[in-house]
Amino acid sequence: MQGRAPGKIILSGEHSVVYGAPAIATAIQLYSYIDYTPIKGSELIAEFVGIKVHSNHPIAKLSPLVAFLDRQFQKFVDGAIQVDKILNSPVQLVLYVLASQLPSHSLSAHFNGDSQLPIGAGMGSSASIIAAAVVLVEAINKKPLSPVERYQLVKHCERLQHGKGSLIDAATVILGGVVQVQEQSVTKLPLRLDEHWYWLFTGTPQCSTGECVSFVAEHHGTDHALWQDFSACTESLISQLSTGSDPSDTLLENQRLLTHIGIVSTRTQQLIATLKTRGAVAKVSGAGAYIGDSNGLLLVYAKDITPEALFAGFNMKWGKVEQDTQGAKVFKND
Repeated sequence: MQGRAPGKIILSGEHSVVYGAPAIATAIQLYSYIDYTPIKGSELIAEFVGIKVHSNHPIAKLSPLVAFLDRQFQKFVDGAIQVDKILNSPVQLVLYVLASQLPSHSLSAHFNGDSQLPIGAGMGSSASIIAAAVVLVEAINKKPLSPVERYQLVKHCERLQHGKGSLIDAATVILGGVVQVQEQSVTKLPLRLDEHWYWLFTGTPQCSTGECVSFVAEHHGTDHALWQDFSACTESLISQLSTGSDPSDTLLENQRLLTHIGIVSTRTQQLIATLKTRGAVAKVSGAGAYIGDSNGLLLVYAKDITPEALFAGFNMKWGKVEQDTQGAKVFKND
């Protein structure tokens, strides 16, 4: 049995969602997987290729691990530790999901996981692997959850990774397609992206999403007109995707606003300018960064040029934005 969940790309509303404005994201056809094979004995075997983990965990120690991680999170909330000290290793995030949701007899198994998503790229890698575990757990327990229960559980578990789970990440990887989040309200939108959309990974930001959000709040949090402008960009993009119109002007305006709030490095601005000379428009997709050269993911819209020519000489990971419309699901062995 295998749980599979897509990654995601933020299309618009990266920071403005904090201020009650809408944000939209799409699920993409890059996936995280977890295979489940029951075994005899009293151990859980965790094997995760991407993070080079192969470890054995006595079942009796998994419940105390869940309690320990809950205490670690509370220490973070109380300000006693930094967010990167909640987890001792990335595999603990998946172990937390499995051990908190499965009965002991179901934990005697080999959990073999991998992901096509680059870590730290703003493509929802942590939400994706948690979602794969959540739908797998649901199938093992034979206790169906509603979509809302699924993405709320993903959000709850992801707090261990980032200090606060992302509702838009969780909802998008669970539901698939284009998802809008506003004021904790989730709506799946009937929107499709055409073949002209790409992503380009500029490198892992030197500050976390939470740190970047705090920086923007400190410098621009009371600028209500600014957040109205961000909201207008999101609404415009939704309209353009609905009608198949060219979104270039909206993307340019969105990027101008992101540069204004200080989360786009000079290097990234130069990359965007180079892409523009090649006939494309691009914007930061995600929180960006207020320090360092790397800003995570760029969302790129380009017509009348091959992607090979578009990204020639960049020496960075890139790909086509191919939408996933189904979200997290389970595949059973034949």
